[in-house]
Amino acid sequence: MVQITIDVSEEIERKAKMLNIELSLLIAKMLKDRLNEIEEAEQFKKSIEKSKLTENDVEELSNKINTAMWEHHKI
Repeated sequence: MVQITIDVSEEIERKAKMLNIELSLLIAKMLKDRLNEIEEAEQFKKSIEKSKLTENDVEELSNKINTAMWEHHKI
């Protein structure tokens, strides 16, 4: 396991103590979550590299989705 030293402000330390949060566990979870996001983004990039959609196609599809979502959620 790698050990990392991080300086945090007194305010963050105080808030963590008030909320009874272990900063080392919080930081480890944040790093894990961020690495997962990066991995998913890389997988997404690989999957769209072979796409034949143009930017106009994507924009048109995006507009259709936005319109449908608006219609679904409007009151």
